Amino acid sequence: MMKEKILPGIKVTGDGPAVLFLHSSLSSSKQWQPLISVLSDSFRCINVDLLGYGRAPQVSNPDNYSLATELNRIFNALEHIIGNHPFHLVGHSFGGANALKIAVENPKRILSLSLYEPVAFHLLEEGTDVRARVIDFANTVARLDAESAARHFTDMWNSKGFFDSLPRKMQTLMSDDIAKVNLDFIGLISEKYGLQECQIVTCPVTLIHGSQSPDISREIIDRLANSFSNVIEYEIDAGHMAPISHAEQVASIINNAIRGGDNF
Repeated sequence: MMKEKILPGIKVTGDGPAVLFLHSSLSSSKQWQPLISVLSDSFRCINVDLLGYGRAPQVSNPDNYSLATELNRIFNALEHIIGNHPFHLVGHSFGGANALKIAVENPKRILSLSLYEPVAFHLLEEGTDVRARVIDFANTVARLDAESAARHFTDMWNSKGFFDSLPRKMQTLMSDDIAKVNLDFIGLISEKYGLQECQIVTCPVTLIHGSQSPDISREIIDRLANSFSNVIEYEIDAGHMAPISHAEQVASIINNAIRGGDNF
C-alpha cells in the first residue's frame, strides 16, 4: 500500500474520491489506520495529525489559537492534494468537532460526514448544568500539573484508573501533550456557530456514540441528531474511545456509510 507524505503530519493513501480523517485529542492519525486499511482500495485517504499531535508541528501562536488555526492548515493541505474537489469527512472527539466546523463552513464540498462523539462543547447552551460541567472539567485540567492533568483527562474519557494502567512511556507522552489539550478546550468552547447553522449540512450524516460514554457526549449527539435532515444514528456497546478500543466495529459502520451502503 503506497503512502504519500504531503506535509509534516499529513499522509495520503490510496486513490479515488477523497476521505479526510481527523483524530481525537491526545491521539494521532494512527488511530484511523484500521478504517483506512479497508477504504484505501477505492478512496484517497487523507490522514491528518492535528497540530501538536503525532508528527504535526506545534501551534505557532498559542495566544491566538482557535479551531480556525487547525482548519487553515488542513485546507492548505487539501488544496495541494485535491484542489477544490469534494470529499468525505470522518472525525472523532476533538477531530469530530473540527470536522463539524469544516462541514458547516463548506457544506457543498462534503460528500458525507461521519462523526464519533464530536466534542463541540459550544453547542451546549450557556447556563445549563452540562455546560457548567464542561467548563469545570476544562479548568481542572488547566490548573493541574501535566501528569495529573493527563490522568484526569484520560480517565474521564476512558475509565477511572486508565492512565495508571498505561506503560510509563505512554504516560509521559500524554503528559507532554497536555498543553495542547488545554488549547483544544479553548478552541472548542470559544466557537460561535450554533445548531441552526448545522442545518445547512445536507449531505448524509452518520452519528455514532457509545452506550458507556460520558453523558456529555450523548448530550451533544442528541442536539446534532435533531439538527441534521439526512442523518443515521448508531449506538454501540463501547465508550468514548471506541474508534481505538472497538476499531473494527466503528470502521465497519463508517466504511458502509462512505460506500453508500446505508439507506439515507
